[in-house]
Amino acid sequence: MPEIVVVGHASIDHIRNTNGERIQPGGAAIYAAMGAKTVCKDIGVVTAVGSDYKYWDQISDFPPELIKRVNQKSTQFFIKYDSDWNAHYRCINIGPGSRVMTDDVLKVINQGVRMIHLAPMNPPKVLKMVKAIRDQKLDVKICVNSCIHYLGGNSNRKAVMEAASLSDIFILNEKELHALTGKEMVSEAVDALKTDTLVLTLGEIGTIVRSSGRSEFVPAMAAITKNAVDVTGAGDTWSGTFLSSLHKSGSWIRAVSFASVVSAIKCTGWNFERIQKLSFEDVEDVYTLPVALKEKGRQLTLSDSLRAIAKAKR
Repeated sequence: MPEIVVVGHASIDHIRNTNGERIQPGGAAIYAAMGAKTVCKDIGVVTAVGSDYKYWDQISDFPPELIKRVNQKSTQFFIKYDSDWNAHYRCINIGPGSRVMTDDVLKVINQGVRMIHLAPMNPPKVLKMVKAIRDQKLDVKICVNSCIHYLGGNSNRKAVMEAASLSDIFILNEKELHALTGKEMVSEAVDALKTDTLVLTLGEIGTIVRSSGRSEFVPAMAAITKNAVDVTGAGDTWSGTFLSSLHKSGSWIRAVSFASVVSAIKCTGWNFERIQKLSFEDVEDVYTLPVALKEKGRQLTLSDSLRAIAKAKR
């Protein structure tokens, strides 16, 4: 049974941005799981796909018995990005995503899972899952990840706030923080959230981690990549990678740094193609990437560095 399980959507995405247009595999749960498995091999995904799903080879590393097959069209998103990488959702069809149920989660956590990550889904469903897990009184850490698209209604915001209060780790970005709390000042908004550990990502600035009454600020590694190809799932990749590397290293700072690097690598290609086969034996290994960006006084691209490291491992 996997050490870490991600719960959420697997989808077929129609992506259009300034670099082109693609139909590709996606979904918050898949991106999070792909990030997580760069350092932790035992990753499972509790999700559901339709009869038209054709990306089994890309997700073959995850236990197939946890993926529900539904006789309908797969969850689909059509996302158009403007030149500033703002996402505009042209079409959303949740489909099989609505068939990811609390019972599916409970079957998994009763088999020795150490961490469970609830990727963005309908907030009342997420809250129901968190409560059901807590009722089991098992030694499993719960991570909840927010999403701005689920924070439009007051009932949804209340559900997210309650789920956060019951979770071990709550991850969100600054835009979601303001939408969730209704407060403009970051410090006031953070204080309004009651959760054991709060992870607030601030884009190019960095990340704030508040745990056990103490806050840490980790600056972002903003210079790693400047020319993104596809940013779809970058936040989900960050979240999954963060959780997995925290599980392996026990260090907030290392986990944030590792997640920032892996998420940046993801953005240098379409969907998760650049991280699908990326594997580190230890969280410490990721620090070879920023170092490799400087070689003999010459600035290398991220792609150059990845090729150099892959060559060294052979």
